[in-house]
Amino acid sequence: MVSIKQKFIYLEDGEIDLDAWLQKVRTTYHLEKTDIIEKAAHLAKDISKGLTTFYGQPCIEQGLEMAEIILNLKLDQDAVAAAIMVSSVKNTKITTETLQEKLSAQVNKLIQGVSQMEAMRNLQKSTDAERDATQIDRLRKLLLAMVSDIRVVLIKLAERTTIMRGIKGINPQERKHIAQETMDIYAPLANRLGVGQLKWELEDISFHYYDPDSYKKIAKFLAERRVDRETRIHAIMDSLRQHIADAHIKAEISGRAKHIYSIYLKTVRKDLDYKDIYDSSAVRILVPTVEDCYAALSIAHSLWKHIPEEFDDYIATPKPNGYKSIHTAVVGPDGRNLEIQIRTFEMHEEAERGVAAHWMYKENKASHAGYETKVAILRQLLDWHRDVAAQEDNINPDFEQILSDRVYVFTPTGEILELADGATPLDCAYLIHSEIGNHCRGAKINGHIVPLTYKLRMGDKIEILTNPKGTPSRDWLNSEFGYLATPRAKAKVAHWFRQQDLNQHIEQGRRTWERDFAKLGSHTNLQKMAARFNLKDEETFLAALGRGNIRPVQITHMLETEHEPNKPAFSVVSKKMVTKSAGMSIAGINDLLTRIARCCKPIPGDDIIGFITQGSGVSIHKKTCKNISHLDPKDSGRLMQITWDSKNAGYYYVDLLVRAHNRENLLKEITTLLISTKVSVVNLNSTVNRDNMLVIMLTVQINALTQLTELLTQIHHLQGVIDAKRLSEG
Repeated sequence: MVSIKQKFIYLEDGEIDLDAWLQKVRTTYHLEKTDIIEKAAHLAKDISKGLTTFYGQPCIEQGLEMAEIILNLKLDQDAVAAAIMVSSVKNTKITTETLQEKLSAQVNKLIQGVSQMEAMRNLQKSTDAERDATQIDRLRKLLLAMVSDIRVVLIKLAERTTIMRGIKGINPQERKHIAQETMDIYAPLANRLGVGQLKWELEDISFHYYDPDSYKKIAKFLAERRVDRETRIHAIMDSLRQHIADAHIKAEISGRAKHIYSIYLKTVRKDLDYKDIYDSSAVRILVPTVEDCYAALSIAHSLWKHIPEEFDDYIATPKPNGYKSIHTAVVGPDGRNLEIQIRTFEMHEEAERGVAAHWMYKENKASHAGYETKVAILRQLLDWHRDVAAQEDNINPDFEQILSDRVYVFTPTGEILELADGATPLDCAYLIHSEIGNHCRGAKINGHIVPLTYKLRMGDKIEILTNPKGTPSRDWLNSEFGYLATPRAKAKVAHWFRQQDLNQHIEQGRRTWERDFAKLGSHTNLQKMAARFNLKDEETFLAALGRGNIRPVQITHMLETEHEPNKPAFSVVSKKMVTKSAGMSIAGINDLLTRIARCCKPIPGDDIIGFITQGSGVSIHKKTCKNISHLDPKDSGRLMQITWDSKNAGYYYVDLLVRAHNRENLLKEITTLLISTKVSVVNLNSTVNRDNMLVIMLTVQINALTQLTELLTQIHHLQGVIDAKRLSEG
């Protein structure tokens, strides 16, 4: 248990003496330049006068205490400055703009990152917490912030450490809740990141508050045995020093009492009473090289009998958080067990500082952590995620969703990208930028060329290969080929093709217009024609004309009806007024609105009948249409006999179905046939089924039944065609 001592010097007016503190850190941590630290300290003092934390510590004091923890981790001045400011920012309304102006963009970014980590508290169940997509998204962003700059996490751990040191006087129930939260979330995080000096402190203080009885028993036992333990440890250390020196190995040897929580865990794991734990002390040997580690191990085992089941070689097999050391236990000269830890100086540095030991910064300019370091951090955070999620009684089940459907990859510069699970390099290219996706021609994963259908894995390092002349392929939109998995990328590819098609359709429409209508004069102005068809501009009109949505005959008809507005395409007659003649006929009444029924789509040559609708004029059906033959008897009076008007022949949509054995060039032969017979194709879709049968659905423009019959006959004669027929029989 760490007790709070008088850490700071105060002036006569009760204010903290910042100059004295700054001089202390310069000397203690060998700092030559402290400009940004000084600015942060004075700014925090100015904006937080009279303000305290929820447990009563002045905000400026908490900030300076956090700064010393960060300095012990040997991080850069930006991290120290951010640590000083966190408490003051949390308790005031200072803006990000002010922070950036008075300190720096980098310090401001770190402070905002620490604030964002409040989402960590949402990992636990809460009766009033919303377990929804918003929370999951917040936690995902938290993970990204943590991996992007590990200093954010270390500052947060420093903040939690100062909180645990200071909550002695708050409500016991709230104190226990904070201790449990620390043990559930923050201590495992420090452990996974390998920051031993914070892990043990967080665990010991938390243990003191959520199980005070067990803590006090072990602490009292250790205190009672302290003199005896120290005498024993010093004798063993002296013996080791002598023998290691004789072997010409430079070593630092120290002894310490084990952390109270680690002793407690051992009693639980081995089902022992704490009084039976003899190896409550440990000797640590630090040497220059790995070879020296094993030499020192040999010396220790030669001096005292070792206990085989208590031997662990974490140098040969490091712990998941990167911890390396040799742990052995021996029976000491007094017959009691003693643990000995042996590691290099570098290993010890990493054991105490963890990821902070890899996250090195140059004075005044941060050098971003390399790809390997960030991947290692990501994996450690994922392990922490699993540790936390495993505690089902304390953790919100929705936390499992944070990573279950996501994959995180790195660019060559170390930037982290978040994609849906199952995403491909092509998805990644479109996530970075549409143009990179459009020009993508390949990808490297961890330095090796992979196909564009490769499924990205957590921690992959991805490099997109592009060609300035490259363009998307329609195959990318085929889900069976597996090029794209994310809706975002698919939408961007589809948009590219729509844009290309749009340009082609506009050009085709312009050629049709200039060939057939531009010569008619100013009354065929493009803007006016667009307005007549309720289209927003002339390009939209030309695209519709080029695409076939507007047919030339419609434009001709519109121009003609402007001069003869009452001239209909059909004439409607009563049964008594029908005149019989060869071919088509017309009679009498010609002032009713008519339209072709969509159910059967009759064309000239079909026997037709009219049905008087309510509000939409007369609907024209084939006499064989099912909707007519199944008509309710009470509506039979609404039927009217009509015939085609040979003087008003036009074009009509007809849906066709063609089934054939799939062979090379068949589709090309069919389209060539349509062109040669001057039949316009409005729409065409073709698929090949499991039996290798080609199925073609197409819509064409026909002006008479005879033209349709001739077309179907010619299609039937093509090699491999099984069936060619008209659909929409009604």
